[in-house]
Amino acid sequence: MSSSPPPVLRDLLDRYADVREQPARLRPSTWQNALIRVPESLEVTTLLTGRRFTRAVPGSKTHDRTVSRGGVRAACAAMNVDDTREILQTFVLAMAWAAGLTGGRYQANTATAVLDPARAFRVLSDAAKALRHAGSMHDGALEQVHRWWSLPGVGQSYASKWWALAGRVEGRDWQPLILDDRGYATLNDTLKIGGTARLAGSRRRADRYRAYVETVHRWAVELQLAGLDVDAERIAFVLFHHNGGAPFSR
Repeated sequence: MSSSPPPVLRDLLDRYADVREQPARLRPSTWQNALIRVPESLEVTTLLTGRRFTRAVPGSKTHDRTVSRGGVRAACAAMNVDDTREILQTFVLAMAWAAGLTGGRYQANTATAVLDPARAFRVLSDAAKALRHAGSMHDGALEQVHRWWSLPGVGQSYASKWWALAGRVEGRDWQPLILDDRGYATLNDTLKIGGTARLAGSRRRADRYRAYVETVHRWAVELQLAGLDVDAERIAFVLFHHNGGAPFSR
């Protein structure tokens, strides 16, 4: 398939040029209740209430806080990937960011994932290490992580958020990207790419994820050469934000 970005993508980028991702609002008490069965010693919700990565919502009677993508990135960069508590605490923060206040499923699935802390730590830590150490998109790390990822309740839509945040390497010319149901909807219903299997030339989900990451980065390079100030993460955000809506007329 051609590496050229679909014309409709350029329309979406223009249409949403002034749309910026806002910090997510979270309610620590609901996460504390959802994760009550996790060993208390792990303090898995501690980053939700701390001042280092979240901010209090003024006047909130339910003690809501906000966290930005940058805040979660900072938490991921600061965590010790060999420390169970820090890995699980950062994972909970990442899932809370992804969920916002409509996070019932996220909370339930996160609780399922961390009920076995040793397993969760191993999967989360190994994924972060593998993606951080990957030299390029083509060295097999993306497919490897996707293939052996096995965390109850955390499929690709949730997992790719962890990959994109915990697997990020500042300054690298590529990054793992989020691919969830909203992104799929825009790829298939708006951009009409014919499915990620067509991008990959394979029906294996690991190959399809890697092909998606490669394709979006190629699109970003071509758009940059055409004079647009856009990177792959911005494209992934626009795909998420549009959520499969109708294309805009040119």
